[in-house]
Amino acid sequence: MKESKSNKGWLSLGAIGLFFLGKMKWLFALLKIAKVGSLISIFVSLGAYALVYGWKFAVALVYLIYIHEMGHLLAAKRKGIKTSNAIFIPFVGALIALKEEPKNANQEAYLAFGGPLLGTLAFLPAIPLFMMTENPFWLLVITLGAMINLFNLMPVHPLDGGRIVGVISTKLWILGIIGMVVYLFLHPNPFLILFLLLGISKWWKEFRSETTRNQRDNIIELNQFGLRQLEQYEGATDEEKIRLVNIWNMELSQLHEKFNNMKSWHIPLFDDNKLKEKQLTEVKLNIYRSLIDAANSNEYQYGPTDFKNIGTYERIVATFFKEVQEQTEIRDKEKSYYSSSLKTKVIWFSLYIGLAIFLMITSLYAGDLMEHYKTLLP
Repeated sequence: MKESKSNKGWLSLGAIGLFFLGKMKWLFALLKIAKVGSLISIFVSLGAYALVYGWKFAVALVYLIYIHEMGHLLAAKRKGIKTSNAIFIPFVGALIALKEEPKNANQEAYLAFGGPLLGTLAFLPAIPLFMMTENPFWLLVITLGAMINLFNLMPVHPLDGGRIVGVISTKLWILGIIGMVVYLFLHPNPFLILFLLLGISKWWKEFRSETTRNQRDNIIELNQFGLRQLEQYEGATDEEKIRLVNIWNMELSQLHEKFNNMKSWHIPLFDDNKLKEKQLTEVKLNIYRSLIDAANSNEYQYGPTDFKNIGTYERIVATFFKEVQEQTEIRDKEKSYYSSSLKTKVIWFSLYIGLAIFLMITSLYAGDLMEHYKTLLP
């Protein structure tokens, strides 16, 4: 009996060695992506987890999180998107910041899916190793791997699941929010509250996107109005210029009075129209101020005493053009960002559901086994 246990122990140790030797080439390749700051945060997290849960648990957890994050980095690299290195935060996980925004929801889903996909592949070798050795360490790797990646697939932005289902339908975010609220009610957690608030904020922003786009249309129209007014001013006679400036001054005075009489605060959703009107009034104020500044600078742009104003007129014209261009680009991107073909939606839905089901089954099965082996767990 002792000999059997001894053999099983050596077999377990050998399996661990073979597992990590087999992964060394892969891990070294991934480590090339990481920088010093990232490595320091890894060891800090490793130490923190080891102090609380023991070194075996710490190694398993950090390994799984690391591979998960490398999945995001590799996906971003394939799409040519620059990112920061993964920074590990003890008892929170790890974070990667994008240095540029994805072009559309399809690309964002690709970046997000890389994490759970590679994270799942990271613990798959532990399944046959556990079956061969019955070493509870491998069961721990399986359980943690399934739970980490399954949690990240929750359809709540900014979790991976929220970013993936966004290309399918942003309406799915509300299901994730409801699910997280229920989970928080049963298992209160301050970090989950943060994720919930971020998810609600993102959902609310998308829910209000139509109003935002309409407001951008109005801003574009006002800046185009400013350009037309300057074009009219440039081709006008001296008398017509004086009349135009008088009209602008009168409009500016009326807008000032109107703006000062508006409420300084508004209740979202209930005061939408009033808030929208106030924002547009402020834009109009800036437009008329710029028109008057342009007219004044144009009037004296060749005068020796007003040499400092040379170029003001051209600068204001360029500002109007730039605002029209930027607002148009933002509006068009917002309109098309979550647009995708039915084929794309079906593909992402299949990938998302397939991975989620696999992780759920694995998590439940491993959880049952954990109950049996819990006395032997590290």
